[in-house]
Amino acid sequence: REMINLPSVRPFLDPADFRDLGYVIKDIPRPKKRLTELMSKTALEEPPEEVGGRWASASKEWRLKFLRSPLEVLPTMDGKRARAIQLAVNRLEGAGDAVKAVPTGEIEELRSGLIFSSIGYKSLPIDPAVPFDSKRGVIPNNSGRILGAPGLYCSGWVKRGPTGVIITTMNDSFDTAQSVLEDLQSGALQLSSAKEGSDLVNHILRSRGVQPVSFSDWEKIDAVEVT
Repeated sequence: REMINLPSVRPFLDPADFRDLGYVIKDIPRPKKRLTELMSKTALEEPPEEVGGRWASASKEWRLKFLRSPLEVLPTMDGKRARAIQLAVNRLEGAGDAVKAVPTGEIEELRSGLIFSSIGYKSLPIDPAVPFDSKRGVIPNNSGRILGAPGLYCSGWVKRGPTGVIITTMNDSFDTAQSVLEDLQSGALQLSSAKEGSDLVNHILRSRGVQPVSFSDWEKIDAVEVT
């Protein structure tokens, strides 16, 4: 909403990206639905006269291109700079939380002299012992319980993919925490005997010549920084 109302800036949203979205967004969570409806209205409807006049005289513009997957950054002739990015065009299949983007086979090239990689765009596996879906960038799970690995749990984007906002991830972590509590109560998650925990970690650090910062050390640093 804030981007759409930026002064001296015109938003461009492709109407083709928002046609026939009713069947897709009808079952999605309310915050995401409201945001999608706002963008759909901007793309498909004529703006009020005052807004339209402001956009017509705007000196800058921004665009959102949906249903695209980056394939390749194309360099300039000297190979020193980016000149364009190659994108795969996708289409949506499914509905609600099951909706997914599927490649159409169409490729397009977008001229660009500056390209940023989004941090956290896709999760990566950290241990071969933990199941991982490389295509979707997630750990296969059921409410945070890692499939095929009893006693292991996951949360965040590695659980559901890079979607949603902070509160989405927060609520998702509650779901995983609830699974842990249920498994503790049912006995599915066995409590192990006491382990060395941080004492063992500190021993390993000392053996490697590493001086860790303890909580009491941090409190001293904090006291100096805030005074």
